[in-house]
Amino acid sequence: MSGSWWVRLSTILFTLLLSVWLLAASLLGGPDLAAVANDMQSGDVAEEVEQTWWEGLLPSTRLNLGLDLQGGIDLTLDVDLDEAVLSAVARDVLPLKGTSEDEGIIISDIRRERGMPVLLVTLPAETELSDFRSAVMSKYRDYTYEGVDDGVHRFALTDSARGDIETGAIEQAVEMLRSRVDETGVKEPQIVRKGDSRINVQLPGVSDASQAVDVLGTTALLEFFMVDEDFQAAALDAAIESAQVEMSPEEFVNDELLNYWLQDNAKIGPKNVVMWQYAQELSELGGAGLDRGDRFAKPYILHSEVILTGDDVNDAQTSFDQRNQPVVSLEFKPQGSKVFARVTTEYVDKRFAIVLDGELQSAPVINEPITGGRAQISMGTGGFEQKQADSQKLSLVLRTGALPAPITVGEVRVVGASLGEDAITAGSEAVVIGGLLVVVFMLFYYRKPGVVATVGLSLNVFFVLALLALFDATLTLPGIAGIALTVGMAVDANIIIYERIREELKLGRNPRKAVEAGYAHALSAVLDANITTGIAGVVLYSYGTGPIKGFAVTLLIGILTTLFTAIFVSRTLMDFLVRKSTARLAF
Repeated sequence: MSGSWWVRLSTILFTLLLSVWLLAASLLGGPDLAAVANDMQSGDVAEEVEQTWWEGLLPSTRLNLGLDLQGGIDLTLDVDLDEAVLSAVARDVLPLKGTSEDEGIIISDIRRERGMPVLLVTLPAETELSDFRSAVMSKYRDYTYEGVDDGVHRFALTDSARGDIETGAIEQAVEMLRSRVDETGVKEPQIVRKGDSRINVQLPGVSDASQAVDVLGTTALLEFFMVDEDFQAAALDAAIESAQVEMSPEEFVNDELLNYWLQDNAKIGPKNVVMWQYAQELSELGGAGLDRGDRFAKPYILHSEVILTGDDVNDAQTSFDQRNQPVVSLEFKPQGSKVFARVTTEYVDKRFAIVLDGELQSAPVINEPITGGRAQISMGTGGFEQKQADSQKLSLVLRTGALPAPITVGEVRVVGASLGEDAITAGSEAVVIGGLLVVVFMLFYYRKPGVVATVGLSLNVFFVLALLALFDATLTLPGIAGIALTVGMAVDANIIIYERIREELKLGRNPRKAVEAGYAHALSAVLDANITTGIAGVVLYSYGTGPIKGFAVTLLIGILTTLFTAIFVSRTLMDFLVRKSTARLAF
């Protein structure tokens, strides 16, 4: 038994030293890697952070504090599901055209009905509707035929397909937001669906609400259009002047309503769209532009067919152009690269427009074919620092992908650090007071074994904190409650074991045999209690969100440490107490 006892004692000491090492790294070690990553993303850190020699010996682990403990930002975002449905229908236009060509079906026009999830299809006289429906629309089962109106056939999106699009839009938005937050280095954010069309985002440790809103609320819908070179600039100016006279100021500054008015009044064609390049000063647009709200804008007439989108972008990084100005360098995916090469080859000396979230960023001339699959987006107007900040934000959102629908900020709540300090103090006091009461009871009722239980409880809490630091977990207020519950569970395990030892002593066994029999007989009961609690913890972690998940993580870690301290650590110490044949064990 002596050799076995020393092996177990060595294991305990190694575990204790490892825990001290992890906690030292978490509390005293190097810099907060999440904060450094966040600063690097915003351009505030230009040099590597220097470490002392002893910090270099510590692992890069941290015990992160949740929103309720260290403060941060709580955002509620609203997803425009109607726009997600309309965008999905619009995206079906080009594939449907391609399918028609592949099937040899001649069509005159396909477009989406304004503001409705309906496809409008115009067929020439030589094309039979039955042929079109069987050859083309049979592959688009999400649409149902509604009839014909003035030679235009209507295919409406089904209710089930609409529901699938809305559900997918919410789920995709959650994943996109999570990717964006992960890019900023924020540790343990909480991003969950809230109701039918809302998403709750909690960012612990973040204090700049405006920056968070800019990053998360930007849809980042990147689109490439060709400029309509045949449309005369004078005709466009006259059309805009007519719209400004006829429309109210509120309607005129709304890009969508303006385009509807221009099309309805035959100022532009049905396959044209007017988009604007905005600036704070008229001089930034070369002196040509209009005052639209609080910004100046220059109109461009584009072909409404989208050539490429942000989905065709493989990577986006901030770089500098030949004039040392910040730009966003794009690398297209293979298919996007082919399309970009074909377009730039076909339209040399023509202009293509780069549009982000409905605002035209630039309209450069294609001087030569671009076959390398790369492009640059200039950041337009503003000073150097503003351009750099805009380019960093744009490259981030383009790398993580465009949101499936526009998002608006419904509520912004900043949780102050003082609230976190109060929560930490209250939670810590509750754990300490509860722990002291348990210790007093164990010492009074079990005497020497009570001392063993006290040592085990102290190590239990210590191991829980060390494991949280090891896995870079986040400690929340419910997590502190989980630690308190862990103490109670550990006491329960010790009580079960000690009562079995007491029974064995009453049967006349000597202390050594009583300890061996007590641990052997109590093992099944201790395991059953902790396994059933662990199952509840797994369910809470799987289906819970936010604080509930934090509680479940702490609970599951506590179960592992409880089994280790109650069965392994306390058994080793109890063996030390009864190692001599003359040992006495009084309860």
